[in-house]
Amino acid sequence: MAFQRLFEPAYIGKCHLKNRIIMAPIGNINMADPTGRPLDKMTEYFKERAKGGAGLLITGLVPVSYGIDPCLYEENNTTYFPRIDGSSRTRLSGWRDLTAAVKPYGSKIFIQLSPGLGRVGSPEPALKGKILRSASWNRNFYIPQVPHLPLSDRKIKKIIKMMGQSAANAKVSGFDGIHLHGHEGYLMDQLTSAPWNRRIFGRYRNRFQFGIDVVKEIKERCGEDFPVIYRIDLTQALQESYGNEVFRKRFHGKERDIEEGLQFCKALHEAGVDAFDVDKGCYDNWFWPHPPSYFDDAIYVKEMAGKLKEFFRQEGIDTKVIAVGKLGKPETAENVLEKEWSDFVMLGRPLLADPYWPAKVKAGRTKEIIHCIGDHEGCMESFKKGGHPCCSVNPYTGFEDTKKLVRSDTIKKVAVIGAGPAGCEAAMTAFKRGHDVTLFERTDRIGGQLFTAGKMAIKHDIRRYLDNLQYQIGLMEKKGLKLEFNKEIRNHDIADQYDVIICCNGLRTSLPDINGIDNVDHIEAREFLNRNMKLSAGVKDIMVVGGGMIGCEIAYSLACEKGIDVTLVGRNKELMPETTHANRAQMLWMMMGKGSPSGKEEDVLERAIRVLNSSNIVRFSDGKAHVKANRGRKDPYTPWKPLIPENVKDPFEKELDPDDVEDIIIDTDLVIFATGGKADDALYYELLKRDAAPEIYSVGDASGTGRVWEAVTGANEIARNI
Repeated sequence: MAFQRLFEPAYIGKCHLKNRIIMAPIGNINMADPTGRPLDKMTEYFKERAKGGAGLLITGLVPVSYGIDPCLYEENNTTYFPRIDGSSRTRLSGWRDLTAAVKPYGSKIFIQLSPGLGRVGSPEPALKGKILRSASWNRNFYIPQVPHLPLSDRKIKKIIKMMGQSAANAKVSGFDGIHLHGHEGYLMDQLTSAPWNRRIFGRYRNRFQFGIDVVKEIKERCGEDFPVIYRIDLTQALQESYGNEVFRKRFHGKERDIEEGLQFCKALHEAGVDAFDVDKGCYDNWFWPHPPSYFDDAIYVKEMAGKLKEFFRQEGIDTKVIAVGKLGKPETAENVLEKEWSDFVMLGRPLLADPYWPAKVKAGRTKEIIHCIGDHEGCMESFKKGGHPCCSVNPYTGFEDTKKLVRSDTIKKVAVIGAGPAGCEAAMTAFKRGHDVTLFERTDRIGGQLFTAGKMAIKHDIRRYLDNLQYQIGLMEKKGLKLEFNKEIRNHDIADQYDVIICCNGLRTSLPDINGIDNVDHIEAREFLNRNMKLSAGVKDIMVVGGGMIGCEIAYSLACEKGIDVTLVGRNKELMPETTHANRAQMLWMMMGKGSPSGKEEDVLERAIRVLNSSNIVRFSDGKAHVKANRGRKDPYTPWKPLIPENVKDPFEKELDPDDVEDIIIDTDLVIFATGGKADDALYYELLKRDAAPEIYSVGDASGTGRVWEAVTGANEIARNI
C-alpha cells in the first residue's frame, strides 16, 4: 500500500482510531430543527463520511451559551445551530441517532463544543435591542459600530459549567470525545487571546485560565479517559499578515504569538488535553484558517503543527498533534506524517468534495478522487446566506438524505450541449442512470470557463479538479458515453432526434460600448486567457476593466507572473462583491502586496496594484483611458473587513455622492475587459420554439447561474430526474 502512514491505527487518549484521517469540523448549521435537534440531514451527512473511511469524524460547531450570547438566537428563541446543552431528551435523541449511524462503519465521532460567538456573531440582535457580549469591550466583526460588552466573571463561570454539562450529554449520547472550538477568534479564542481579552481584573485576566478551566470541567464531568481535542490557532498572525502599521492601528498591536501559543498548549496539556488541532489566523485574516484555492498545499503545516510537535518532543510531552490546511492531495497528507510534523491529518473540504477520499486512497484509486476547488461557495458561503453545508463539485453533499442516484426505468436518448462543469455533470449523471448520452463540445477539450480560468498559475486547484473530470469522462467513454469535440450545435442539428436535450453551452461575452474604444488595444478577458495571456512586445502598462473576481485574478496574475504594471478600474464600491470572504480577502491581501500563494515573502508583489473603485471609464483617446472616479471611494485594500449579505441592513453604511467625482487620465498599452458575460440562451429558446424534443433544459452559464455550485447542482438535479 502506497500510503501506509495514513492508514496506521493510532490513539487519541484512550480512543483507538482505525487510521490517521480525521474529518474536520465543518457542517451542522441548518442541519437541525429550530429547537436544535439534529435532523436526518445531519445524520446522513456524517454517515456518508463514515462509509467513506475516515477514522474520526468531528461535528461542526455546537455552541452552549444560550441565554448569555444573544448571537445564538433568532426569532422566537429558535436557532440555526444544533444544540446539546441543557437536559432536553428531544434534542439528545437526535444525537443518539447520529452516533449510532456512524459507529457501524468503524469511524469514531467527537462533538465540537463552543462557548459561543461573541464579536464574530451576527450583529442583528443588537439592532433589535439586545446587548452583545465578548471577552472585553470589542467591536462587532461585521458592523464595527456595534459594541460588545465584557462578560462578567460570573457569566464566564456559568459558560464553563455549560461546557461540562454539554460534554456529559455528549458522552451519554454516544460520542467518543470532545473537540473544543478554541480558534479563529470565536468566543473561546476571544477569552484566551490578547487582541480581544484586555481584562485587568478578575480570574480571567489570565488569558490561559478560561481554556484550562473548561478542560478541567469536562474531565471532572466525563472522566479522565474521555478524550479532549483542543483546536487552537497557534498565532493569530495579524502582524505577519498586514505589517506593523495596520497591526498597531487596527489590532492594538496585540496577538498571540507562536511562543505564547506553545506555552498555552503546554498548560492545556497539563489540564488534560489529549490532542491539539493546530491552525493559524482568525476572522480578520480568514484566508489562513480557511485556505482558499490560491494557496499552495500544506500552506502552514510545518510552521504550525510541526512547530508544536517539535516543542512537545523537546518538553518530553506525549500528546498528539493534528495537522490541517490544504492536505487534500494524498501525497501531501502522507508526506506530513512521514516528516513527523503531526500524528494525524485533518481533511475538511476534501471530504465534502469526495467522502470516499480515504477508501479511494487505500485502494490505490487516487485518480478517482474528486478534488475540492477551494471556491468556498457551497461549504462556507451557504452558511452566510442561510443555507447548510454543500459543495460546488459534489451535488450530494448536504443532500444525502434526499438525493439518490438510481437507474432509470425508461432509457432515453439524451443530448448534452457543452462540456463545462454543468455539461459534464449532466452527461455523467444521466449515463450512470443508464441513458444513452451524447455530449457535444464546440472546442477540443472539456472544462468550459474553468479550463479558461485554469490558464492562471493561481488556479491550480481548478486544474486538479479538471484532471479528475477528464479521467471520469474517459472511463465512461469506454463504457459507451459518446463525446464529440469541435461540434458547434444548431437547433436543426439535433431537432427531433433526442428524447432529452440539455443546453449547457455557457455564456457569450461582449465589449462595453465606450466612446473611442478603437483608439486603444483591447481584448476581452476570457479571450486573453485562452490565448495563454500572451502579450505583444513593448506592453508594460495594462488596464483591467472590471472589479469582479476574474478582473482581480487577471490583474494579480499579470503583476505576479509577468511583472506588468496594472491599473484596475471597477464601478462597484467594493472589489469582488460577489466573491466569498476567504477568497476575496486573500486576493486583496495578495494584490496589496502583503502575501502570496506560497506564503513566502520573496513571492510577494513589490507594490500594490493600483485600483480605482467606484469609477467609470467615459472614453478612450490614443493610448489613454479617461476615468471619472468618485472622490469618496473606499480604500479597496481592507481584507480584514467582510462584506455583509444584501439582505442584512447596515444602518451605518453611507451612500456615495454620485456627483462628487474627479477626472483621471491613465496611460495604457492594453485594456482587458473583465466585465462579465450574458447567458448564451439563444439555442435553448430556439429549441423550445421548435419543440425539438419532449424534454428541453438549460443549465449553468447558459441559464445565467454563473457559479460552479449552481451549475453542477442544477445539472445533477435535471439528470437525476429525466
